[in-house]
Amino acid sequence: MCGISGIFSKNKLSGSSILNSLKSIKHRGPNNTIHTSFFDKEIHFYSSQLSDKRTQFDLRNSDGIQANNWIGFNRLSIIDLSNNGMQPFYDNDAKISFMMNGEVYNFKELRNEFLSDVDFISDSDSEVAFQLYLKLGIDFVQYLRGMFVIVIVDYQKNEVNIWRDRFGIKPFYYFLDEENFIFSSEIEGIFATDLVQKEINFKHLAYTFYLNSSFAPNTIYNNIYSLEAATQLKVDLSNFKSEKNQYWQLNYQPNHQLISSEEFLNDVDKVVNLSSVSDVKQAIMLSGGLDSGLLAYMIGQKNSDIDALTIYNESVPEQNELAFAKSNALNANLNIKAFEIENQVDLQTIKECCFAEEEPNSSPEPAYFLTKKAKQNNYTVLHNALGLDELFYGYGYYNQAKKLEKYQAFLWKPFRYFLTGSKRNKYEEISTFGLEATPFIMRSFSSWKAIQQLFSMHGSADWEHPISVLMNKVKSTNINFEKMPLLKKISYLDFYYYISSHHSLRTDSPAMKNEIEMRFPYLDHLFVQKYFNCSFLDQDLSKENNKSFLRKNVQTILPKDVLSMKKKGFSMPTSKWLESVNLEQDFPELKTYFGENYKNWIDHPSKKWFLISTSLLMKKK
Repeated sequence: MCGISGIFSKNKLSGSSILNSLKSIKHRGPNNTIHTSFFDKEIHFYSSQLSDKRTQFDLRNSDGIQANNWIGFNRLSIIDLSNNGMQPFYDNDAKISFMMNGEVYNFKELRNEFLSDVDFISDSDSEVAFQLYLKLGIDFVQYLRGMFVIVIVDYQKNEVNIWRDRFGIKPFYYFLDEENFIFSSEIEGIFATDLVQKEINFKHLAYTFYLNSSFAPNTIYNNIYSLEAATQLKVDLSNFKSEKNQYWQLNYQPNHQLISSEEFLNDVDKVVNLSSVSDVKQAIMLSGGLDSGLLAYMIGQKNSDIDALTIYNESVPEQNELAFAKSNALNANLNIKAFEIENQVDLQTIKECCFAEEEPNSSPEPAYFLTKKAKQNNYTVLHNALGLDELFYGYGYYNQAKKLEKYQAFLWKPFRYFLTGSKRNKYEEISTFGLEATPFIMRSFSSWKAIQQLFSMHGSADWEHPISVLMNKVKSTNINFEKMPLLKKISYLDFYYYISSHHSLRTDSPAMKNEIEMRFPYLDHLFVQKYFNCSFLDQDLSKENNKSFLRKNVQTILPKDVLSMKKKGFSMPTSKWLESVNLEQDFPELKTYFGENYKNWIDHPSKKWFLISTSLLMKKK
């Protein structure tokens, strides 16, 4: 895990730009920093901490150096804690450089299968990925299991290639014009170079308000892009032309064969075991639900030294899962540490929470507070149970969509006349965009019409509906989408969009602000593809409980109280936090961005938090 940055330009630049970028994302890799330049047909290293196997330069000397190409790396040591694992890696001729942010979980198997004849300088997973590229070329990515952004610079071919993992767990942002290619693990790393001007794209900001996040390749900033999941980006440094290639896709190939509990639990055990490799202290994010309960159980079977961490808030009893989380921990034989979220915080805490994210959000991110506690207790890796709700129809909108599908033919038009306000707007949007759009519409805390009104001073009347934009992109990139059954379409959209553009984004950035690596064992692409193909899941959706398949297969290993608990979901005490906030007084710039319209848009805590986080990120330097 690390933070990476790079600058490639037609103009010669000093090392100050790459240094400023690396300093701005230092939290992503606090252990070591190294940056390199390429000029005079040679690689030049600048670092105060390097393996004795590499040339050593004083970090301060790079500012006076002029070069067209700079790359930099901040390291958070996870596997092979020695300096031998420092990046960038170079081939023997110093013509190809390699940087990776993330983890390749199956690196030991790959090393044994393909690279037994290679003389390694480290025991790291990143060097295995690099050597695999040198041996297999661009097909190397097909063998990697994990979460990663990989950047490979070929100085002979004068090109840069980047790969982002299949579910977009690790971030990659970039700026590209006719003279410059600038990238970083965080948007702030690009602006910190002082080579790119910060400009808000109000249309994409409005899309973020509706969808709860922007969707790749767009961000809320003009000319700043996010590389899509499962995508390779190639940039020709001779002319700064680029091309993209989607190297993997989640496809539905119906498998009608039933899967036994034994087979399912064995599959879960494999992916959990695979993602547990680490040379640092680990813990699991634990709730009272099935998904994290299963994850805890599997981890506890192999390693009871891994602790469980949970957060709770007693002011909302109906969402307090502490008792169930303790039950899960006891069942897994794991020690649990519980941290209470305060009901009252000052404005500085609100600012701190908002600055932990790349883009505006509708509420404080729980992962920020849990990872902050994790860091204080000396953990470096946290395991997250994301993925099973999307795979086994765990969210309420799966049932909602199924019911609407059943009744829409004869009840749709007359039914809407009995609805008023936001409910009527939502059902009209579902009628327009199709049942597969149900999750986006149901999750949104405001209609698109209301958001257009908020952004009216920016020409919003002419903006296309965000769902229309998103669905057009989905259908253009997956020709099989229209052939999928309804629930598979929704599941696909959850994986295609909501995981990479929302869930992982909302956890990776806050976690890395606290120097914590977040892992998602269930987001193994082979595991997801296998169970996504299971056609019987569509008939297995229970009226009483979602995730019927999962529930049946964990009956014998999870506590009874957890099995019978209805899905709750943890919510932050946003409304209580905002009681002391005066928008007009504390955030006067909102009037500049939205005129008087914002005053009609504060009837819900999510809306208020969105406005606050937007204002703070706009002012951030």
